[in-house]
Amino acid sequence: MTKLVARLILAMLILPVAGAVLLFTAFVLIPGGGPPQPSRVLTIWAIEYAVIGTYWTLLWRSTVKWNRVRIAGTLLVTIGSILCGFVGGSFVFEVARPPIPVAMLIGGGLVPIVWVLGTVLVWKESAQERLERLKTYGTDTVCCPVCGYNMTGLREARCPECGGNFTVDELLTAQQNREEELEQS
Repeated sequence: MTKLVARLILAMLILPVAGAVLLFTAFVLIPGGGPPQPSRVLTIWAIEYAVIGTYWTLLWRSTVKWNRVRIAGTLLVTIGSILCGFVGGSFVFEVARPPIPVAMLIGGGLVPIVWVLGTVLVWKESAQERLERLKTYGTDTVCCPVCGYNMTGLREARCPECGGNFTVDELLTAQQNREEELEQS
């Protein structure tokens, strides 16, 4: 199994891990009977966010090229996701009028969803970083002209990533253009 496949499997496991942490902390912090105290709901979510943030960051930290923009973007995504949770909880409270802790539980669930999606966007590889990474492969690779998938070793000129179908001369022309881009950067 490659490192990427292992990371993707671990990324999918964030949901059951988060669910288990939420259930465990709720079981420990919320005694039976009635809605929980707001302070306990905040504690549950703080633990949940710490686990998800640590898990996700440790999982992807070695594949992300960290720079000031990504660090600032991650901070903004963190603040934005907490604001989304607050707005979502407030909306639920205003519309349905449940007890405040119930609205907090519902609104708090938005935070990890928005945060993970936001970090995916902030941490994704830029076009320049992709070109630099492709330079390490050398020029003997064949990449899809549409999506950039490495097609080296395939037995047909159809990209398994995007489904693009090419003639050999289209692939050769695209590779020559790619080599020129790599030389200019």
